[in-house]
Amino acid sequence: MQPGKPSRFSFVDEGEAVRRLKVDRETLLELVASKRLRAYPGVGKGNFFRVGDLEKLAAELHPAPAETPSLQGVDLLNPTNQRRQHDPGYKVHIRLQADLKWYDLTDDDLKAYVRELHPAAYEKQRSNVTSVIERLERLVALMDEAAQRWRSQGKDAQKDTGQPHSTDAPSSK
Repeated sequence: MQPGKPSRFSFVDEGEAVRRLKVDRETLLELVASKRLRAYPGVGKGNFFRVGDLEKLAAELHPAPAETPSLQGVDLLNPTNQRRQHDPGYKVHIRLQADLKWYDLTDDDLKAYVRELHPAAYEKQRSNVTSVIERLERLVALMDEAAQRWRSQGKDAQKDTGQPHSTDAPSSK
């Protein structure tokens, strides 16, 4: 769902709220804590947010600039055929979902691929694989940093209130 487009739903999840407000998750939680945005608890750990509340807050956080026509994503030969542009967080989410298909591959599948690999394609495919590994390692490092912040915020909240605080952060193994 792109910001500015009407929603079929009255409520959206945290990920969509972050995208619509163009903020990070920590800022979203600060907006809830400061009572600028109301969160509605869902089943499990996630919260839901009213679309109307998000639209009002988004207009407040990011006032609309003067209307200027944008040619980004427009085919000049066919201006009505606009391509959908995904925001960066959603692109990563979609890629991770697609990459889950790697679990379906066995070692025999990988060996069969290598047997069929053309020598001319070896360098390009090897470069692709190593680039993906680097990107995924960077993503893991960023996720670990975020989890550490969540844990430290939870400890700070415990000290302030004297009560246990849930952070939604995954536990380390």
